[in-house]
Amino acid sequence: MPGDKKHRCLVTFQPPGNSGYIEEGRTIREASLELGVGLESICGGRGVCGKCRVKVENGFLEEHGIETQAKNLSPLTDCERKFLTKRQELEGYRLACQARIQGNVVVFVPEESRLRKQIVRKAATERTVDLKPAVRKYYVEMSRASLEDPQGDWERLKAELKERFGLDNLIIDYQALLDLQKSTRCGDWKVTVTVWMDREVIKIEPGLVEKRYGLAVD
Repeated sequence: MPGDKKHRCLVTFQPPGNSGYIEEGRTIREASLELGVGLESICGGRGVCGKCRVKVENGFLEEHGIETQAKNLSPLTDCERKFLTKRQELEGYRLACQARIQGNVVVFVPEESRLRKQIVRKAATERTVDLKPAVRKYYVEMSRASLEDPQGDWERLKAELKERFGLDNLIIDYQALLDLQKSTRCGDWKVTVTVWMDREVIKIEPGLVEKRYGLAVD
């Protein structure tokens, strides 16, 4: 019935300018996925990494033709207060995975929250390069094994990576497989998984591990 349809709100991301109508009650992160906007989120939207900071613009924006207000989002959560300073709260910053849309909004995505940052060469001919790292980290919270759910650790981890991050047909390095059981128990079934080229699990660490190191030789 028409009365059962959820209200849809106009959401615009700056940059890159992607815009569309999103069901009221969806999170900004869900809207970004639907509109093709890449946001950093190592924890997969669980609110434990604080990487998906965005800023909601206020006022009438002529170029978009909409009235955007911070009040068009759900109230600030305790989870967000852990990652945002008082100043950021006053300036309209939110965590995309926690803030739910309740009206039209224009969302500014800071450079540090963009999934694919661009680098410009300082040379006579300038060009932009999308960084596509061969190695990425993913934070995963798995359900505990039990008599009712006796699925193996690797099968359990694979299913979670596929459901939350769309990683399919994964294989696992032998040493990582040996470390899997110990890491899952030490981390209380919460682990950080390092994946090479979106196809091979090469390391598993207990808990949330954000540090990443790389070396490039020219």
